[in-house]
Amino acid sequence: MRLHEAFPNRQHLPFGGISIILIGDLAQLPPIMDKPIYASCSSAIALWNLFTTTVSLQTVFCQQGIELVQARFKQILTNIRNAQPEQDDWQLLMTPTSKELTPICYKRHVAISEAVNVRSQPNGEYEDEQLEKQILLCKGQQIMLTTNIWTKAGLVNGALGEVVDIVYEYGSKPPDIPTYVITIINNYTGPSWNPTYPKLVPITPISMGNRRQILLKMAWAVTVHKSQGLTLQRATIDIGATERQGLTFTAISKVKTLDDLRTEPGFSFERYCKMQNNPYTIIRKQEETRLQQRSL
Repeated sequence: MRLHEAFPNRQHLPFGGISIILIGDLAQLPPIMDKPIYASCSSAIALWNLFTTTVSLQTVFCQQGIELVQARFKQILTNIRNAQPEQDDWQLLMTPTSKELTPICYKRHVAISEAVNVRSQPNGEYEDEQLEKQILLCKGQQIMLTTNIWTKAGLVNGALGEVVDIVYEYGSKPPDIPTYVITIINNYTGPSWNPTYPKLVPITPISMGNRRQILLKMAWAVTVHKSQGLTLQRATIDIGATERQGLTFTAISKVKTLDDLRTEPGFSFERYCKMQNNPYTIIRKQEETRLQQRSL
């Protein structure tokens, strides 16, 4: 619909006549409060069925390694992806629940960064979901970027990192917005700001909508939905009491090895088995079979 708006002369063509490539994994989570596209309304399915060329990627890059333990972890993930809960898998996942992941502890002063309204609104509202109204900052804090800054260099919405320092103009202090926040962004691949620390990146404030603020938020915890597309160095996960298509698979597949994972609180085998009862799981598996049959 948006492409029809952008290309009104080609409204009679799907996607306004623009070439479209869809990239993703049907076994991960569908959009929040929505159905998977392959099980959606008839018009969405009609558009979905227009895609006739499929390329299937088979190599697992996140959980690399041929060690016995790593092979076992990959098999667990395969079973979860296929919604085939095994008691041996569940018992192995529950084993690390008593193992502590070494916490990163800091004692630091916390600085508040209050957003600035860059232009007035008649109703007095200054909401902009991409920029936080108030941010708490401290050295050593785990943070996440909240929008795309430089996609090619890894500075994208959801990128994780850590605060190294907070810099203010002379005479400014909290709750003023910092001049910039020095961060280490784990996925950064651009030019080195400091050759000694190649992933060091200064993040400056920007204006979006009616608000000016630093493009960061605290990230000591993220939802399973928000973790899609991320690879975490280590994680403590809580998959909750209910299951959505792909929730357990998405949560557990975010780490590289089983040693990087802790489940807290632990979950019962009955909860683990809920992955196979989701109504969209059978539809998803049928759709994957259909796509695989026409894969290049």
